[in-house]
Amino acid sequence: MTRHLHSAPDPPPRISSQRPVALQRIPLDLNESAYGPLPSLARALTDAVPSLNRYPEFLPDRTRRTIAGHLGVDDDAVTVGPGATGVLAAALHCAVRHGARRGVSVPELLTPVPTFGGYPILTRSLGLRFRGLPLDVRGRPDLQKLYERVGTDTVAVAVCSPHNPTGAVLDSTELFGFCAALPDDVTVIIDQAYLEFADTAPDLESMLATHRRVVAVRTFSKAHGLAGLRVGYGVGQIPLIDELRSHEVPFAVGSLAELAVPLTLDCSDELSERVRRMRIERRYLADRLRAAGAHPWPSHANFLFLPGAEGIALGDVLIACGISVTPYRPHGLRITVGDRHDTERVIRTLKTVAASA
Repeated sequence: MTRHLHSAPDPPPRISSQRPVALQRIPLDLNESAYGPLPSLARALTDAVPSLNRYPEFLPDRTRRTIAGHLGVDDDAVTVGPGATGVLAAALHCAVRHGARRGVSVPELLTPVPTFGGYPILTRSLGLRFRGLPLDVRGRPDLQKLYERVGTDTVAVAVCSPHNPTGAVLDSTELFGFCAALPDDVTVIIDQAYLEFADTAPDLESMLATHRRVVAVRTFSKAHGLAGLRVGYGVGQIPLIDELRSHEVPFAVGSLAELAVPLTLDCSDELSERVRRMRIERRYLADRLRAAGAHPWPSHANFLFLPGAEGIALGDVLIACGISVTPYRPHGLRITVGDRHDTERVIRTLKTVAASA
């Protein structure tokens, strides 16, 4: 049974009366949650501040056990890192080493583009060649083209679903078939950072059974609203996760993150309510944008994507007016779904600019 950490409902996110509309920049560029920590979690974190002179666990074994228990998998099938980015770095590092053992001297990561901006940075730091392939016309990873481009130097393939930055999701059947068809020596990263926002999710056990080197990477930064604590995890078959765990950095998962993970996992009802509220706001923002003449794509994440030059132009307007969004030139614009105050600020800005044109 779900244990409730507080009896009162969430307060409205980010009280608008506390921030000047004309002066404060609206942050809709990093896909952060519009909601702060649950009140009970915030109290627990505050109570833990006096002990911050003490180290967390040397390696995150308690956090690993908590996540594994929540997922119903073996503890050894989970690796924990400083955000999903830390887990991605470990997975790519292992892919490079695995490729070197079979004689790959110029390893490459194959992934759809545009994508999460961390991938090019990680590949540069780890000595991989970054090779991006275009999305299909619906903004989805083109699995057939990805499969056709896998070569002898491909050591890793990364696929996001829901995809960042378009919010598109892949059907489980096609995703599982794609994984199963890849060569055994290729590391397959399924980036599920926005999983909780999707209407349906692929079965984890079935997905991990498709390929011996597939790892599902998830985070507490997005739906759980713990971006500042930096904790993410990967799940896969135990031999692969053993490789990734060899890259776990001592003390990398801080004591506040250790405290927060079991508390937030124990609040599934509250998480579901926050996801429901985000979906309502996402639909409202999409409807208002369409009414203003924009054309956002359908999304299963906490952001919307406006394709092409129209989206880029709209982004330039919003940025100039104090609303931070993320352009993916020349592909389009990503805008995070905030709270109602943020949505109204976006729409007012567009109406003001249109009226003055």
